Amino acid sequence: MPLPTAQRSINLVREIEDFLEAGEVIILPTDISYILVAHAFKPRAIAKIAQLKGWNSPQPLILLTNRKKVEEFGVVSPASGKLIDHFPYPITLIIPKKKSIPDSITAQHSSLFIACPDQFIYDLVDQISFPMVCTTAGFSADYKARRYRTAIQLFEGQVPLIVDGGDCKYDSKGTLIDCTLETPTILNFGTVSVDDLREILPEIELPSHLRK
Repeated sequence: MPLPTAQRSINLVREIEDFLEAGEVIILPTDISYILVAHAFKPRAIAKIAQLKGWNSPQPLILLTNRKKVEEFGVVSPASGKLIDHFPYPITLIIPKKKSIPDSITAQHSSLFIACPDQFIYDLVDQISFPMVCTTAGFSADYKARRYRTAIQLFEGQVPLIVDGGDCKYDSKGTLIDCTLETPTILNFGTVSVDDLREILPEIELPSHLRK
């Protein structure tokens, strides 16, 4: 039986919502990577992501969110708020979590990963009534789907829907920033440069091994 696929469009919002509400895991394109996506409050779906990824121990997932919804689930500081105000933006932030987020999403940690890498994801977050979580559609930093064809090769027959977004816009990961520290600090470099980030948040720190 052919795998159901569809071209990326916000017109898919109802179909995407129905799959996630039913506890399914689906694959969506973003500007950075294809991602495995689930309803944040469906334990079966969270377990399915772990199964698809081959995880032997719990790993944190990323909450897809925007400025209007993030404070329901995480603690936003003035500094992290400035970065979130730029969503959609290809960065991932770590912020303190609130009790409304299940421990299964954060792998028992007190912090929460959040992202909103592009306009398609932003619009889905805006229109879907429940929170969505994700992880990359792949098995390592060097072995993940950045093309629709690769997503099919890796996960055909294992998920009910893969949305076709063609090739990802960027060939690098999202920049990771820890906003739980006193001064927000870049942990991993990615698509967004230090100079770009300092235009938004001049005080942002480099990783410790790169500080002079």
